[in-house]
Amino acid sequence: MKTYHFIVNPTASSGKGAAVWQRMEALLKKENITYEVHVPESGEAVTALVHKLTGQKRPYTGEDTVDAYMEAAAALEEYAGEGNHAHMCRKDRDEVHLVVVGGDGTLNKVLQGIEDFEHTVISCISTGSGNDFARNMHISGDAEQSLWQLLHAPEETIIDYGIATYRQADGSEIVRRFLISSGVGYDADICEEVGRSRLKPILNRIRLGRLVYVAIGIKQIFTRTVTRVIITMDEKKPMKLNGLFFVVGMIHQMEGGGVPFCPHADAADGMLDICLVRDMPKWKLLLAVMLVYRKKHLLFRRITEHRCRKISIRTERPQWFHIDGDTSCQVRELVLECKSGLRFVG
Repeated sequence: MKTYHFIVNPTASSGKGAAVWQRMEALLKKENITYEVHVPESGEAVTALVHKLTGQKRPYTGEDTVDAYMEAAAALEEYAGEGNHAHMCRKDRDEVHLVVVGGDGTLNKVLQGIEDFEHTVISCISTGSGNDFARNMHISGDAEQSLWQLLHAPEETIIDYGIATYRQADGSEIVRRFLISSGVGYDADICEEVGRSRLKPILNRIRLGRLVYVAIGIKQIFTRTVTRVIITMDEKKPMKLNGLFFVVGMIHQMEGGGVPFCPHADAADGMLDICLVRDMPKWKLLLAVMLVYRKKHLLFRRITEHRCRKISIRTERPQWFHIDGDTSCQVRELVLECKSGLRFVG
């Protein structure tokens, strides 16, 4: 009998997660569904739990060094190379079905912990404030409807995810995965400020959490400074720019509470979509931010869209960077790659 592992973030969207889970659990019991519920106390605990559930082959340390990461990546490369139908010919092993009751932050922590992609399936009941993954994957905001779809009419899709490699202040090289996007500059600065904003939990309670992104986004246009950068995409000639406003590598179309920076992105094509914004007058940047919600920002000559499998970003000065909205440190070098083989059921 199939067992669902529900990973619940009760504090998602300022406590909304707990209320949603109570309603869902009542439905699960009514339908006699076999399930286990996990309520980890932190993001790190989420990752450690998933690491254990999906086949612990090595000790989990919280972040992967490059050497430690390679062993797990090699097995995934073999699986992903078999194409989208690889899931039809798996070895005889029980699948682990992870259902995330939370937002983008919880989903990212789950992604960090997956050890065996071939036998792991993820689903999402969105309860966060940004909910970009749910929005990109057209998941209903109604928890009961999402659960019904999952239980009675599930559809599996093989989607992409990203790998971010960067160097910390102590010189150690770190590898982390991202589900939606990773970038340097403007969007990362917004994420960093939103993360410490006192307004976010207040607005979340009245379902206006997106407004904090908009307000801080406008502020950052007038306060952040640009930097010189060298950008290399795949094996193409490096691009040397005197003024970088921001660059982001995206698996999906939208980030930051529904901002479609890369409106042509396809989460299952094995490619990163890049939005590159060079420095330009503040009034033009403000106009571009207003137009981005209508997907008209690419009309500006200094805003360009690119596609690649790998991008290397080297900045003159340390910059904030984000991984699915999380900003942990500043870097001068960041490498982003696209990988395939994440099984999603919705």
